[in-house]
Amino acid sequence: MEFKMKKGDWIFFMVCLALGILAERSFLHGQIGLSYPVFITCFYGVFFWRYRSFSFTNKKLGLLLIASIWLLATSFFMYSNTILYLLNILVIPLMVLIQLVLVTYPTENQWHRWPYVQKLFLSVGAAIAYVFRFIMYGPKLAIRGLEEKKSATIRKVLIGVAISLPLLFVIVNLLVSADQQFGNMLGTIPRWLLGLKIEEEILRTIAITIYTLAIFGVLQVLRAKQPLPVEQPAQKEKMAWDSVVSLTVLTLLNIVYLLFVIVQFQYFFSETLTDGFTYAEFARRGFFELLFVTMLNLLIISTFVSFVEKGSKILTRALRGLLSLLVIFSGVMLYSAFIRLFMYEEAYGFTFARVLAHSFMIFLLVILCYSFMRIWMERLSLVRFYIISAIIFYTLVNTIQLDRFVVERNLERYLETGKIDIYYLNSLSYEGVEGLVELYKINPGHPGLSDLLLQRKQDLMYSEENWNSINMSRRSAEKALMDLEMK
Repeated sequence: MEFKMKKGDWIFFMVCLALGILAERSFLHGQIGLSYPVFITCFYGVFFWRYRSFSFTNKKLGLLLIASIWLLATSFFMYSNTILYLLNILVIPLMVLIQLVLVTYPTENQWHRWPYVQKLFLSVGAAIAYVFRFIMYGPKLAIRGLEEKKSATIRKVLIGVAISLPLLFVIVNLLVSADQQFGNMLGTIPRWLLGLKIEEEILRTIAITIYTLAIFGVLQVLRAKQPLPVEQPAQKEKMAWDSVVSLTVLTLLNIVYLLFVIVQFQYFFSETLTDGFTYAEFARRGFFELLFVTMLNLLIISTFVSFVEKGSKILTRALRGLLSLLVIFSGVMLYSAFIRLFMYEEAYGFTFARVLAHSFMIFLLVILCYSFMRIWMERLSLVRFYIISAIIFYTLVNTIQLDRFVVERNLERYLETGKIDIYYLNSLSYEGVEGLVELYKINPGHPGLSDLLLQRKQDLMYSEENWNSINMSRRSAEKALMDLEMK
């Protein structure tokens, strides 16, 4: 099939070129800030303009993903957590691709099945193939548009240039030897070219080209009429686990968990140290093991709910009861892990990783509660809820300012115990700088605090901020430092 480009496609390519230039200016000129939400807003403006007559599918989840993407992009402008900054550089483009394929996927409410995952990979492959054909189309179009006489003239000119090059090389060397001033004049040309920073401009041009072709290829491919996924032939026998075997496994698991909770109840919930353990050993040892067991139980519950065959009413109720008991024991162990980590934080202070682990445990608790509901209500879908809740959880982690929470908890702990790690606060985002300013107001004489604040003040004063790097967290920290009167 011959590759063709209509007038509207060429106009759209020029729009994608403008987006490619904006992407290069947004992402490759210093730290990313305001430029990310600006780019995402422009990108989706172009997307909805191009697809204005397109019939979208999976609209509810598509809107959720757009809202999540925009909030994640806005976090570059509002906050400055380094870990989330680096992670979102990878996550946001992936979410954009998922959202674009989702709303153009020809089947409604089938996004949690394997054919949709296949469609993601096929769409990327089709976009790459389309871009390759587009690149090959340009030279063919240029040659086809020329008359035979003109193309022959161009070939002759190229032959003449090829013949002239060795002659010019010899003649220029002779003239330079004859006149030093002529040589100096020619010598200014390389210096002028170096002043233009040609290497950097070439790299930026390559980046613009890649951005442009990627956007153009994906949006062109997805706009084409999508074939319906091939329906898999219905299996005569659905894979199912025997209910009696499943009851036996669940009974043994629940007995072990029951004995574990009874025998070590004080070990789980006591706020005193077990003999022979430090705070770190006591909290870490229990936390990681219990968290892993909870996640393993969650996998067991979702697997048994999906694959265990239906038996008699008695067997079904017994199975549901044992699964419910497993959810309860998982909740108990999750609570125990939560308490252990909290004890560790009280002893050694709050960090971003520890608070993130706490928030992840709350997410697991929500998953467990929904899994409990699914045990008794078969119409509910576990996979859909897991995907949607994971999107919401990740978005919330990026928008609730965990760094600010860490700073506040450490300052509260300092007022109670007089202990604080100022160097850890300094390693945090700009919220950590504001925390150091607040600590200085509480205790100006804290060892090493003045030196840290002076260093951060100098760093902010001598650093430049372009429009694409504008960040509200940075500006708030800068204002706090400039308003601080240091003794």
